[in-house]
This record gives sequence, structure tokens and C-alpha cells, in this order.
Amino acid sequence: MLLPVSQVASLVNALNLTWVDKVYLNEIPNEDLDNTTSTVMLLQETDSSPAYLANNTFKGLAMGVEIQIFYKVDLADDFNPLEAEIALMKSLKEAGWLIVSSQHHTTDPDTNQVTKTIYVAKNEMI
Repeated sequence: MLLPVSQVASLVNALNLTWVDKVYLNEIPNEDLDNTTSTVMLLQETDSSPAYLANNTFKGLAMGVEIQIFYKVDLADDFNPLEAEIALMKSLKEAGWLIVSSQHHTTDPDTNQVTKTIYVAKNEMI
């Protein structure tokens, strides 16, 4: 079984999202921290705990992933982030992930990048 972040990364990469330039697992490398010319997605694990408890044991894992999107500063005029996020969330749902929370958009005061955070979860039998 792949780590939760690896599962989401595989799905995101398979979707070939033209608006995502880079997908990072667990952390953004130092050389990309100040990058405002690319749209970056950061995936971090939020849960990996026992699930499906029965007979003094567990038969599955509850998995959670935080998806942070850092949009490039100069988005194309015809690009609608909300539509892109809805399509992403629908694809995640179709792959068995529950959309736990879709946070509001924020603007980073230092870089002026619009950011978005989505939390997803899934229980999987082992």
C-alpha cells in the first residue's frame, strides 16, 4: 500500500492538470520556496491511523492528506481557479477520497500568491 500522499500524487499526476506545474510531497524544496512563476501543489499526510476495528485488532487504515495549492502570480485571464479546484475535487471523489474540507482562498502577503487548502480522507482495508 502506498503512503496517502503518494496515492494522491499518483492521481494528480495521472490527471495531467495543465494548471499545476509541480507537485511536491511533504515539503517544498528551498530553491522553490520563493517561486511565484509556477503553480505548485504541496501534499502532506494528515492521518494514517488504524480503522475498521474488530476482534481486538484493526483491518484498515484511515488516511488523510492536506492539499495546498500555491497559484502563480500571473494567472491567465481565462483561467478560473474555482472551476479547476472543483474538477480536482470531483476526480478525488471518484477515486474514493472524501472531501473533508475545502478552505477559503487566501493571499500570501509576502508573495501575493493566491493559495487554497483542501483536506481529503479515505479508509482503506489492509
